[in-house]
Amino acid sequence: MTQSRKLKADFHLHTSEDPEDLFIRHSSTELIDKAAEYGFEVLAITLHNRQLYTDYLKNYALDRGILLIPGMEATIEGKHILLLNMNCDLSKIRRIQDLSRYTGDDTLVIAAHPFFPDSKCLGSKLERNIEVFNAIEYSHFYLKKINFNEKAVQVATKYQLPLVGTSDTHILHQFGKTFSLVEADQEIGSVIEAIKKRRVEVVSQALTPTYAATTMLQLKSGIIKKLERKLKKFFSSR
Repeated sequence: MTQSRKLKADFHLHTSEDPEDLFIRHSSTELIDKAAEYGFEVLAITLHNRQLYTDYLKNYALDRGILLIPGMEATIEGKHILLLNMNCDLSKIRRIQDLSRYTGDDTLVIAAHPFFPDSKCLGSKLERNIEVFNAIEYSHFYLKKINFNEKAVQVATKYQLPLVGTSDTHILHQFGKTFSLVEADQEIGSVIEAIKKRRVEVVSQALTPTYAATTMLQLKSGIIKKLERKLKKFFSSR
């Protein structure tokens, strides 16, 4: 068993292998390289509705001192939920409550950016299904005076759930802005147990308005390009 310490971790990451966000440029290996450069010790790559976890990637990360945890950002009832170390068939999950059939001591269900102004964020469905969730995300994209994480903090406090800091990286420069420190051994079960027992702290700082605006424009540009590709594919098939 490895020695328990505070592990630098991020549990919400997207890469160019994502089946939905096709505008992402960095690959999983490039992200892992950047994480090693920044001293990260635990990562979960969470593509949309797809788990990317192979022996090659696991060992690639391990060779760089990083524990890779299987994960995905699932869309259930139209809402985004982070699933870590969970073996489930999304085609058989219709309701958020259905996740309870797949959860256990070694799985983690995280409410992804639940109160951000987007239709895919949980909003009121978080509290209506609160017993399903093990943790709540504190997402990196906020300003000093505009912070949609504030209600997430309130709900986490109300239900005594841990907060986990993540970057929700889509563009590589987002990585490292917000992360978690987890007091655990560098093993999947130990990390998940530590989070559930609230041995985790969020490390974060507000973005500058200029950085936030620039990043938002980059993300919007990527979304537009994705839509253009879909339309082109649609009309070319007719």
